[in-house]
Amino acid sequence: MALVKDVMKTNLVTASPDESVAVVSRRMKENHLGAVLVMLSGKMVGIFTERDILNRVVAEGRNADQVRVEEVCTLNPVAVKASTAIKACAAILRKQGFRHLPVVDDAEQPIGIVSSRDFFQFMTDELEHVIDTFRKSGEKVEESFDPYEYLGAGGVGLPGTPE
Repeated sequence: MALVKDVMKTNLVTASPDESVAVVSRRMKENHLGAVLVMLSGKMVGIFTERDILNRVVAEGRNADQVRVEEVCTLNPVAVKASTAIKACAAILRKQGFRHLPVVDDAEQPIGIVSSRDFFQFMTDELEHVIDTFRKSGEKVEESFDPYEYLGAGGVGLPGTPE
């Protein structure tokens, strides 16, 4: 079974709550990111995303040089553990409408982030692997077959592969 740790990015870029939206937006652009974690005294207090810039700054006609990240970020974001199943992560992204999901350790310290783009690329690659393995095996797929059970397992348990 695939876990969040198989998908998450660990090169975290962060922002302080008191930084301006303009400064943090430039950092996001330089790093090709759609979100940064907002940190205060070593603790994650929020997440600042492209949607925050669009909906809470640009659409409201606010000056990005004068607005602080803490005024427009999403406070206390939903986060998952690295051991969370990809299927559960997908449910959170879909149900909540998120595009970014922080990953935390047991002490609630951020260790990564999952973007919907990374998630969907992983799913596409893994599903193609499952489909190719079945095609090569020639075995019939049962109606109850759940391809998610094999994602991230390197094909283990699929027809024609060692258990």
